[in-house]
Amino acid sequence: MSMPKNADEPTANDNPLPASADANIKGALAALQRAAQRARLVAQQTGTDLIVVRAGQVVRVTPEGKVKP
Repeated sequence: MSMPKNADEPTANDNPLPASADANIKGALAALQRAAQRARLVAQQTGTDLIVVRAGQVVRVTPEGKVKP
C-alpha cells in the first residue's frame, strides 16, 4: 500500500517502545500505525482532510500534508 510522505507526521522511530514492552503493546502500536497509514491513503484518494494532533493542537491537514487554518 502506498502512503503519502508528510515530513511533519510521526514515524515509527519517533517513539520507540522499550525492550520490556510486552507483545500486546507492541502489536497494538503496529496496528495503530497501520490504521493511520490507511487513513492517510483514503484521505488522499478521496480528497478529504485529516484531523490530527500536532504539538498538542488539533489541526485539519490536507492529504498533501498542508495545515489548514
